Amino acid sequence: MKNKINYILLFFTIIISCKAQTISLDQLSQCENGPDCPDYVYLKDTNNRLNKFVGTWKGTYTDGRTYEFRFTKKENDGGYFNEKFCDILKGRLLVKIPSGQELENTLTVSDNDTRFDGHYFDKNLIKYQMYYSGYAECNDKGYVYLSFPNPNNLNQMKLVFMQDMDIVSKCPSGYKTVMPDAKALILTKQ
Repeated sequence: MKNKINYILLFFTIIISCKAQTISLDQLSQCENGPDCPDYVYLKDTNNRLNKFVGTWKGTYTDGRTYEFRFTKKENDGGYFNEKFCDILKGRLLVKIPSGQELENTLTVSDNDTRFDGHYFDKNLIKYQMYYSGYAECNDKGYVYLSFPNPNNLNQMKLVFMQDMDIVSKCPSGYKTVMPDAKALILTKQ
């Protein structure tokens, strides 16, 4: 009976240790978050790749809108139902039209309310993917890609927003997404 209990304990220890593992952002990027990726409980930024994005970034788009982004690194962030944890970027933004009127301001919202969260790097570890969900009724949501046009200059960053292709049912006439869709926005670190 004692051996049977030991085998059962050993079996559960093996099962738990197989599921409870930490992998790096680098490892996840190499398997492209596909079915060949190892199962994990914690996705860790072991090489501090997210740190270069942290801070306040400003830029102006061709239509005169000014943008201020604040990216913070959140470690051990609890994901869906707190089953998986990860190191991610949280984004906040302030967008003004040329007259100075605020179009959107999320600079003071809590981490849980940013609606602008990180995901992972591409296979080459150059672009970091985030998801932004602003005014969802107008399909103002989609993926944001952060990268550095010149890897030797970490004071200038490129941001590209790619809108989701959902069907929109109610939206004011002439509505434009908060971030320019499929256009590069060059930002300078402050």
